[in-house]
Order: sequence, then structure tokens, then C-alpha cells
Amino acid sequence: MIYLDGKWTEDSQAKISVLDLSVLRGFAIFDFLRTYGKKPFRLDDHIDRFLNSARLMGMTPIYSKEKIIKIVKEGIEKSGFAHTNIKLIQTGGVSPDGFTPAEEQTFFIYFYEAHDYPQEIYTDGVALKTARLMRQNPLVKTINYAASIVDVQKAKKSGAVDILHTDCNGNIYEGTRSNFFAIKNNVLITAEDGILKGITRKAIIEIAQELAIPVAYRLISTSELSTMDEAFVSNSSQEVVPVVKIDEIKIGEGTVGLMTQKLIRLFKMKTVTVV
Repeated sequence: MIYLDGKWTEDSQAKISVLDLSVLRGFAIFDFLRTYGKKPFRLDDHIDRFLNSARLMGMTPIYSKEKIIKIVKEGIEKSGFAHTNIKLIQTGGVSPDGFTPAEEQTFFIYFYEAHDYPQEIYTDGVALKTARLMRQNPLVKTINYAASIVDVQKAKKSGAVDILHTDCNGNIYEGTRSNFFAIKNNVLITAEDGILKGITRKAIIEIAQELAIPVAYRLISTSELSTMDEAFVSNSSQEVVPVVKIDEIKIGEGTVGLMTQKLIRLFKMKTVTVV
């Protein structure tokens, strides 16, 4: 089910122009969230981030926050899934010169069924690769993932599931579609600047604070990885995913650590109450 420019339509019937700036230049912003049952996870936070992305890109939000909330709740009911993925997108529209955003831009929300990920990624952990690649504007959630897609395909050929973005000095910022955390001496470490601040990341930090787990906001260098006890990534679809290997470096014992297990468990418990 898709809500496109003021109308509800089926997936197969939804169309935008080939002259839209999202097609010609990759110019569009989006946000993604899921529901647990019929309850959207932190809907206010996601819409706030979406509207902020629009402003930072010089785009005027087409709908107010209140209107988007109304559409999202209606779409959840119309879709009828047990759990629903929701993607909000605003594009530059059909540009008058093929470069400048149009006055009438395109807005749509895509509702599709959410599925559970294989349980082994949580019990066994995953491997990641680092890539010297930085977002153009990490504060904005844009649809432009071209460079990341290329590097992720390379990483998958070596057995990794995703990449971690690093700068020329080997500092780790975030994953392609996730935030990165490491744990050392029972301190939770995550970058604060130069990243897209995930909503799931925010929830994890709140849980850590409730448990009196110290949180250190700083970059982690690839040269430090061998000294870390645990690591994981977080995002809206997969929640908390343990990382047991980065490049050729084993994290901790190469198994899912105790603190990561606790955060996985508590996040799942609290999703019902924090939506």
C-alpha cells in the first residue's frame, strides 16, 4: 500500500515521473520505521528526523507532522500486516532545469510487511568490513547510497554482511544503514559527531543509562578493534545485531558478549512500552 501525492494506491499502480530529481540526480530524503503489531516504533522521533532532513536539504516539508502521523496510522490499518515496515520519501520533483528542486515536489509513504531476520545473526553475530567512505551529509537521511552499495557488494563476497564507514585515519563512524557501538571494560562507546543519529541508537542509549552503564561518545579507530570486548550495530529493522569480526579482527572472544545479549533482550522487552 502506498500513499502518493494525496492518494492511496496499490504498489503496482504507484508511479513517479522519470524526470523526477530522485531519478535524474538521486535527490530525495527518506526515513524508515517499523511497527510492533499496530504500534509504530517512536513515530514522533522518525517524523522529526524526516522533517529535519527536508529542511537541511533546502526542501519545504509537504505535510505537517500531524498530517504525516494521521497518514501513517491510516496506512497501518489499510495494509493489514501483522507487523509493518514504513518508508517516508520526499523527492525534488520534476525539475524545471533537471537540477533545481521543483516547487511541487513528490511525497509518498510505502507500507510493506515486516519480517523477522534469521535468529542466528543474534545468537552467532555477524562479520563486517571497513571501507574508507563517508556520507556527504551525515545529518540527512538521503536515498543516495550508490557508493555504499558498491562497497557492500564487495564486502559480501568476503563473507561480511555490511561495511563500516571510516575516514582516512581509520576512525569508524557508522554502518551503511546502522549505528556502530563497541564495549570495553563495561563502557558503551559510540560516535557522536559525523553520523546519522539513529532512533534505535537513542533507545539503546536510554536503556544503558537506566542500567547505569557508562556511555562514552567518541570515535573508535580500527587500530583499537583488537582491544574491544564486544561490538554491535543497531537499526530500526534489525534492532541490535552483534558483531564478532571486523575485517580480519576478532572482536573479544569472537562470540556474542554478555552485555550485547542483555541489550538485545531489554530492547525487545521495551519496544512494547516505548512505541
